[in-house]
Amino acid sequence: MLLSWSTVQPAQADGSSVGQIYAPYVQPLEKELELVAVYDERSNASLVPASHWTKVGYGTALWERFYTEVAITRTIAEDDRYTTVELEGIWQLTEQGEYDSDWGVLFELETSFARSANEFTVGLLNSRDWGRWTVLANATVALEWGEDVRNEFETALAVQTRYRAGQALEPTLEFFAAQDTLCLGPGLTGIIKLNGPQQLRWNTAILAGLDSNTEFSFKLEFEYEFF
Repeated sequence: MLLSWSTVQPAQADGSSVGQIYAPYVQPLEKELELVAVYDERSNASLVPASHWTKVGYGTALWERFYTEVAITRTIAEDDRYTTVELEGIWQLTEQGEYDSDWGVLFELETSFARSANEFTVGLLNSRDWGRWTVLANATVALEWGEDVRNEFETALAVQTRYRAGQALEPTLEFFAAQDTLCLGPGLTGIIKLNGPQQLRWNTAILAGLDSNTEFSFKLEFEYEFF
């Protein structure tokens, strides 16, 4: 597996790329409620201020290999507060285990309330197993446009390495690289089985900055899955 990334330098930075890392799988008939929270501390607050955002979403598998979700995100960065709505889709390209690694495509369309800012993202999703290790990789390209943001393309890479120690608790290592983000850190993830086919997926990570812009980031994710 080889994934590459590059950046386009803007006149003004937009913020951190720390967020979710997606698997390329779609479960037929699956429904999901999702809550994600990220806190991002910056080394150079004059360039990119510290911020935190919370995302709440509902998703469902439209058919066997396509999943879609609608989400609302609230972001606070110093005195700047705004809300965005996002439509997301995941298209599973290959059957799990059909090849050495599994592939999918991510689509996201996001627009902001109370300001002129839009973003369309396309990403390539990959998952590969080595023994008890699983590596997820997301390589994305985003187009931003609007009166309150600079019209530009941005690229990003996100990687999670997970050791499958046990279903409820698995250690991870996550890496994010993008225009104003370069960070790496440990985390934990797992699945809690509930009644019948219901289950709760959770994921958390603390990431340290590897460049002059990023100080540290913390993220917490919950996904309630039901059928």
